[in-house]
Amino acid sequence: MTEDLRDLLQQYGFLSVTLAQLRRERPGTPYNSLDEYYESLGGVLPDEPVLMVRISKDGKAHFLEEGEHPFAFEDGTGAKVGAVTVWELPEDEFWFFRAFRPALFDLEKQLPAFAYEMGLIHAYAIFEGYLAEILRAQLRKYPRQLGGQRKVTYEQVFQALSRDTLIEEMIDREIRDLMYQSVQVVLDRMRDELGFRRLTKEYDDRLNYLSLLRNCLLHNRSRVDVKLAGCRPTLREGDRLYLDMSDVDEAVHVLRKFSSQVDQAFEEKRE
Repeated sequence: MTEDLRDLLQQYGFLSVTLAQLRRERPGTPYNSLDEYYESLGGVLPDEPVLMVRISKDGKAHFLEEGEHPFAFEDGTGAKVGAVTVWELPEDEFWFFRAFRPALFDLEKQLPAFAYEMGLIHAYAIFEGYLAEILRAQLRKYPRQLGGQRKVTYEQVFQALSRDTLIEEMIDREIRDLMYQSVQVVLDRMRDELGFRRLTKEYDDRLNYLSLLRNCLLHNRSRVDVKLAGCRPTLREGDRLYLDMSDVDEAVHVLRKFSSQVDQAFEEKRE
């Protein structure tokens, strides 16, 4: 087993146990919604301080005390209660801070969906990093697998400190360009040109799905695009993606199992 795979597997272990523990630590709440919690607090008391927040008209922050604004609360008899202070905020800050209270309320019940999205994105990112390192090591050992289609300029030759330095630059460029391709292109190239012919296709469909899923989370505001919808009949283009721990667990399982296959094939070629 290569050091790169050992590091990858440990990172997957850290990711899995971290999310699982954070999920277990949610204390829960007896209220079904934040509005229900607010209703349980009852009405405003006669001298209770109240902070009301609104968007400022001039884009600046202000505090307006009693007498500087028209807002007031009344009890059941029509008597004024509470001491209202109005906090005016720039519009961008208003919508930013408005999310705090609902987020804290929901966090008592469960991890937010974006935690699982970040977990899956991270899982795929470190998989790509591992794969790039293995392919780089493969090309260092068999540089002729770079193929004959690439061109090297005179300037690159003159600037290179040695032949090995020039080859390393060519390998870096090859890996960088390859990793920008779809995962299926990478797999085909590995089998057809880079000496990984023994890799099975057991995980190809799931790897393609994870790649497309990661792309939608990163680049399509967590909504299903046409490519993802095309590989999963249960998904419709434009639908919002909602992930949970099972999605991260499945991703980690597929990525680490496939990486183990790659590592074994690479190690066999070194023997």
